[in-house]
Amino acid sequence: MGTEHTNKKAPMILIVDDISVNVTILENILTHEGYDTMTALSVQEALSQMKKTMPDLILSDLSMPEVDGLEFCRMLKSDQNTREIPFIFITVLNTSKEKEEAFLAGAVDFIPKPFDNVEVLMRVSNHLSIYRLRQEMTDYNRMMHKLVEDQKNLIEKTHVNVLRALNGLLKKKDPQRGTHRSHVGYNSKLLAQGLQFSPRYENVITDEFVEAIGIAARLHDVGKFVRDEAATAIGEERDDIKSCVEEGRALMEEFGAEPEEDGALSMAQQIVSCCYARFDGSGYPALSGGEIPLAARIVAVVDDFDEVTASGEERKALSVEEGVEHITKNSGVLYDPDVVRVFHKLFGRMRTN
Repeated sequence: MGTEHTNKKAPMILIVDDISVNVTILENILTHEGYDTMTALSVQEALSQMKKTMPDLILSDLSMPEVDGLEFCRMLKSDQNTREIPFIFITVLNTSKEKEEAFLAGAVDFIPKPFDNVEVLMRVSNHLSIYRLRQEMTDYNRMMHKLVEDQKNLIEKTHVNVLRALNGLLKKKDPQRGTHRSHVGYNSKLLAQGLQFSPRYENVITDEFVEAIGIAARLHDVGKFVRDEAATAIGEERDDIKSCVEEGRALMEEFGAEPEEDGALSMAQQIVSCCYARFDGSGYPALSGGEIPLAARIVAVVDDFDEVTASGEERKALSVEEGVEHITKNSGVLYDPDVVRVFHKLFGRMRTN
């Protein structure tokens, strides 16, 4: 029987048995077949050996003084660095209970004493093949995951460039609103960063979320650009808001945005579609509370704050303090109270006109 590792590094097999004659017999069987071996007469010695060289498979006696084979197996299976190494007991198992305990500990097989050369080699070869296939599959999955992540990052970079280009176009057409959009983007990112420190959102708002909202929020009113209309959300009639939302949503869909996906483009879709929804359900669309995407709830606060503190054709700008009072008064009605609480801590750092 020949092994299939003549042109590769031979697999390393660790033999652990407190009876040296058993170690010698197994070592002779395996080295004659071309395997590399290392041996230990105790679990402590085996662990010391493994610090220097990690084996590809372990043959261990079950009954040994001090630390027995079962405990040795459990130790290795509880460590992520060694749990995948095939562990085979070399012993005489007399009861089904002993076999059950061995399998529960993590063993993959048994080699009975006295040793039969063919059986030893067959079992070792089979489990090394399975181990190698698992490693190859793990490597393949890791490679595929990296390829997918690289492709995802490339797509996200392309989406971000599209959103920036669209924002640049909006800014050229309407520089005044461009300043507003810039404020909304910056302030939304700042507010999202603040929400990261809230236990409720620390696992929801990632660094990627923060970066995405800084870009996506600038396009919150893109529907007005499509309609060639410069009206603001403050004082707009519901039909006007609905029309702007639907126009903006349709444009985002043209770019392939899917609201349920991750990334800046899908976040822009969520914001464009829902930043005029109101926390109590009175806005458009008629969503309320947590039904409104978090990004849209953030933008709703900073958008209106910038609108009311900026001069309009038919209204006088509120002071920053009055703008904060407007947001506070409408907490739980127009705006998410959680977002408003963080807004109170950060409004002094926000960009305003």
